[in-house]
Amino acid sequence: TPLMVRIRRSRDLLLAIAGGTGMAALSYAMMTRPAVDSISRYFVENAYAKGGGANVVNVILVHFRGFDTLGEITVLAIVALTVFTLLRRFRPAPESIELPHQQQRQNDFDQAEEERSHGDTLAHYLFVPRIIMQWLFPVILTFAIFLLMRGHDLPGGGFAGGVTASIAILLLYMAGGTRWVEARLDIRPLRWISIGLLLAVGTGLAAWIAGYPFLTSYFSYLPVPLIGNVPIASALLFDIGVFAVVVGTTVLILVALAHQSIRSPPK
Repeated sequence: TPLMVRIRRSRDLLLAIAGGTGMAALSYAMMTRPAVDSISRYFVENAYAKGGGANVVNVILVHFRGFDTLGEITVLAIVALTVFTLLRRFRPAPESIELPHQQQRQNDFDQAEEERSHGDTLAHYLFVPRIIMQWLFPVILTFAIFLLMRGHDLPGGGFAGGVTASIAILLLYMAGGTRWVEARLDIRPLRWISIGLLLAVGTGLAAWIAGYPFLTSYFSYLPVPLIGNVPIASALLFDIGVFAVVVGTTVLILVALAHQSIRSPPK
């Protein structure tokens, strides 16, 4: 009834006001309190001296808590393998295999016209956006490598670069479809995951062999002709491993999802 609707809406309004007021009061109380000493000051003061990087967030990820990051990418790889295994065994229901009504009308139109062949309408659908997405692929990949290489001193890093590279591959799948991409691009995400994990673990073992704690990063300056001293850090190798794992896991899940569109129902 209209009365019950008004009562329910009034109740929701009062709950929203109470919740918003409570969160505002809590935020005000926390932000007006004097700042207390925490471990964050240590990270800020020692990011460059002990980690060799000006990007405090990235130095924390690949140096101060590199072991945690190694565990995170390992869990990410396990999750991707689990999702891929489950979806590989999955087969869509028979009622979901039929072509959408719009695509059926497009195919009927192609068959009815003499100068057209089956699939022409679908091939020319969103032609301009598809070409733009294909052209953006090398641009986004270049930007992903740029984020990876500068991440130790400026915003970026292995996670950011890996997600960016995955977006480039995702755009290709959206633009051309599963069969079109896999006929032209050999991605092999399992190799990306394996190489990334081996590189990350190998970076940690190298420090261990040299007599330092596991995953301790080393940095120095390399004199380059015409450029000058270029900072180099072993954490970059670890970050490349993170980059490879993120790309491999994301693409592996994407491939598992994309293959559902070309599978036949169970018999």
